[in-house]
Amino acid sequence: MIETIRDLLTTARATVDTGSTMTSPKTLRLTVIQEAPRSRDLERNISRVSGAIAARDRSDLVVFPELFLSGYQTTALDEIALTLDDPRITGLSDCCRSAGTALLAGFVEQGPGGYFDAYLAIDRDGTIRSSIRKTHLFGTEREAFLSGEVIEPVSLCDTKIGVLNCFELEFPEVARTLVLRGAALLVAGSANMHPYERDHLIASSSRVLENRVPLAYANRVGSESGHSFCGSSRIIDRDGSVVAALNSVETGVVTVDLEVGLRSEGVVDMLGQRRPELYES
Repeated sequence: MIETIRDLLTTARATVDTGSTMTSPKTLRLTVIQEAPRSRDLERNISRVSGAIAARDRSDLVVFPELFLSGYQTTALDEIALTLDDPRITGLSDCCRSAGTALLAGFVEQGPGGYFDAYLAIDRDGTIRSSIRKTHLFGTEREAFLSGEVIEPVSLCDTKIGVLNCFELEFPEVARTLVLRGAALLVAGSANMHPYERDHLIASSSRVLENRVPLAYANRVGSESGHSFCGSSRIIDRDGSVVAALNSVETGVVTVDLEVGLRSEGVVDMLGQRRPELYES
């Protein structure tokens, strides 16, 4: 597994009040994992996540792709769905607490009335946050999963983080809503497949420049359920510069020290220059 590590030294800029509730500037060490989970093998995939948390005990946050705990599956979900009180998730909580590292990882959640394509969010003290349920489902996912009804940042590492689950990355409204509600960092986890690689490369940079907050994008590789996944995980700073990236084929890890919580000023103060009275709802 090839690892790319780049530390960023960012000079703090003067800030203005844009009405945002962003946190104060801070540096977070982010790790993005790009690999293929083993299809329907919860034990193996959870073990992989546990191992990564332990190995990255100097990272503040480790991010895995969409539906990593189960693989990209849309059938027989009762066999692979988890609830937040499942002992296997409790075990991941213990790992996070021991390492002092927060976790975002995709899983199939057993919810009221059905199943959700969701993100597991565990803080670095082991606190299990409410699951983050995908609100915009892609293609046949609508036949397998219920849609989430909440767009709200999650608090991890004393930072409000906006989580975008794959197809949600392609909707500017989702990222903008998260930032307006205080997200200082966007994290996009994905199981994006060919021929849509270009779509997410453009969308990830666009969401950064529209909101002037950094974004970590974790996509998977490999093949499963008739799809070939296209990787290209990356971390993008708030000015749109790609500070670390992986290719579309190989497994890998990127770790970056990234400053979050900075506010923009002048011509790039995108939030402060909005005119919502002119926009359609």
